[in-house]
Amino acid sequence: MKNGKLDTIEKVFQFATMFVPENQTCFRGVVNSDYELIPSIGRLPALDNSSTDLERERFLLDEFKMRSAMLIKIAPQNNWEWLSLAQHYGLPTRLLDWTDNPLVALYFATAHSAEEIYSETTLPDAAIYALISHIHIDSTYHIDPFSIEETLEFRSPIISERVSNQSGLFTVHCTPSKPFDTEKLHKFVIPGDLKREIFEKLSLLGFREETIYPGLDGIAKTLKLKYYKDTASKLGIRPIPDFAKGQLNGL
Repeated sequence: MKNGKLDTIEKVFQFATMFVPENQTCFRGVVNSDYELIPSIGRLPALDNSSTDLERERFLLDEFKMRSAMLIKIAPQNNWEWLSLAQHYGLPTRLLDWTDNPLVALYFATAHSAEEIYSETTLPDAAIYALISHIHIDSTYHIDPFSIEETLEFRSPIISERVSNQSGLFTVHCTPSKPFDTEKLHKFVIPGDLKREIFEKLSLLGFREETIYPGLDGIAKTLKLKYYKDTASKLGIRPIPDFAKGQLNGL
């Protein structure tokens, strides 16, 4: 993996506009530059060995299939499509989310809660990962996702407006408990003190909650940010206390 730093607003947005589709580059934004590229199934507590880890992973997907059967309009045709659907709804899988759009990745790299964005909280450095010209497949791939022997770039059928708005795709990992790395991977660190300005500029460009998350939840998140910002700027809201930080995601 090659490393770089985007330490000014100018460098950040120059980076975000230098790529064209012919580059075949996808991007992943993380709010903390210490976060490694480990799929959610690989972040679960390890079991006795890799075989039992795989059994747990298969069990989770089978349970998801059984419990969701009455709730989905169009049933996925194979495990590739089932995994992309399960990932979309938060089930731990061997998939990692990426995007074709570097501005979407920038959004995810700066998307803190309203309380953190509009307060004096010190924000951690973020990172943008850029993966160039990796191995592309779709849901007709002949090998089952639990049997792959290399990490692949997977474009699933569009299963929701959210995936479309985020220009979404996945990497599928053969060893999901290990951090992904390759010579075709680049990591760009963004200082935390630039995040608020980047977040504001992205909102002006149309990259905000209601476009990234189309639907009622996105509208609610946008309104919360807007009015928290207005209130914080007028009243000088103090930093959120440590004892309350654990409640942020539930507000």
